[in-house]
Amino acid sequence: MIRTGFQGQFTEQRGGQPVSGLPKFDRTGFDYIIIALGYLFMPVGLVLALLRLLGSHYKNYRKASNYNLLFHVFIGGFIEIGVLFAADWINGKNSLGITIIILVMFGLMFLLPAYLFGNLAAKGRYRFTQLTNLYLELIDSLGISFIGTLSERTGQSEGDVRRDILYLKDRGILDPYLIFSEGAQMEPVHTSSGFGHTPSQSPSTPQQLPKSIHCSGCGAQNTVSPGQSKSCDYCGTAIAYS
Repeated sequence: MIRTGFQGQFTEQRGGQPVSGLPKFDRTGFDYIIIALGYLFMPVGLVLALLRLLGSHYKNYRKASNYNLLFHVFIGGFIEIGVLFAADWINGKNSLGITIIILVMFGLMFLLPAYLFGNLAAKGRYRFTQLTNLYLELIDSLGISFIGTLSERTGQSEGDVRRDILYLKDRGILDPYLIFSEGAQMEPVHTSSGFGHTPSQSPSTPQQLPKSIHCSGCGAQNTVSPGQSKSCDYCGTAIAYS
């Protein structure tokens, strides 16, 4: 069940399946403190952002948020440096030319990493949106309720699947009363009874489901539909369903 109306919700469109209620970045009060420190005193903000990344980056829904914290910290560091040297120029301690050269040097040191982490945050957000869409398709549309089967179909570990499901329940994207079982779902066994069986009657072929497949070119995860191939969302490499 998909619920809408979440404050600050993030909605993306993929394959005609919108995800409503997914926040743009999963932030806690501690994250906002890190961002504030990044703009006020960058070294402390950077240390806390790295600690936050080391302690929570194993969670799929935290990856984009952790990269976004580092983006803000480096932007904040450049702003701090810029204010200091602009003040020196205003007070006549440095010439305009020297101030510009210094700002360009620090811009390369701070803004290039900020650009890198900003891109990683956007890609992480997009990947988790794709993964959420795949969960919704498997759970809501196909009725899969086994952790092992979801792990196999999404390419995530069973631990990741459990964490993702709990997160999606907490956000109201999945029905909080849904019950999931451990292990993999058994395919239905088709048998014939009596003497009316003929050679033309054969067991039904199990339905193939979308898979999350790693790109051989860049390693990014892409969702591929059964019997189809697609170009990687990031590098364009052709990925076949297998």
